[in-house]
Amino acid sequence: VSDQNYDYYSDQIKSLMTINYIGLKFEYRVIKNLFGLSAGLRYSRMITSIGRDSYMSSGPDYFYVNFNQSDLITEYAKVCEINQKGDYLGIPLEVRLYPRKEHKIKLYYKAGVSFNLKVHSISDISFFDKSMEQYQSDVMKVVENASPNYTTFHIGLGLKIGKTNKPGISVETYTPIRVRFPKGSYFVNPLAGSGLQLLLSVPLNNKEQ
Repeated sequence: VSDQNYDYYSDQIKSLMTINYIGLKFEYRVIKNLFGLSAGLRYSRMITSIGRDSYMSSGPDYFYVNFNQSDLITEYAKVCEINQKGDYLGIPLEVRLYPRKEHKIKLYYKAGVSFNLKVHSISDISFFDKSMEQYQSDVMKVVENASPNYTTFHIGLGLKIGKTNKPGISVETYTPIRVRFPKGSYFVNPLAGSGLQLLLSVPLNNKEQ
């Protein structure tokens, strides 16, 4: 289970991206249990939002979206928030480096990549003036769709409670090096982020590799 947050700032608007996921991974230990190679399946929900008023910002509580423009007319909507939810299925690949000595509580390092494919998405707009809600479909036409896929590259530290060949619990930090979207397909492009993961491990093979 994981929760990741990305914060993006501009001169006018503050945006936020949060990714929550749950999944199942299998890890194979090699070189006397020093390295762990893992792969699995992950369901994640990416929530992206644009709007300063909901993120404790000191800026204005609305921004303008140009949703119709021609030679004779330009129309803007006052918008408080634009929110988007995307559901993804992904495959995480990770490698972990464990300490040589066996301890009940041990610190380890990890690095990995995950490939994620969209299965569903939905968008919503919160208008400053409720009377503008009749134009929601028109405004949504100029809002980017949720990305069809994304790839993350990450590193982190982990703390595991439990011996190698016994059930245990781990808490890991999650620091993305890069979140990659197909060109021109992202709703919010994150610049930095961090997160935590909680893992429950159950050994299937007690033989030392």
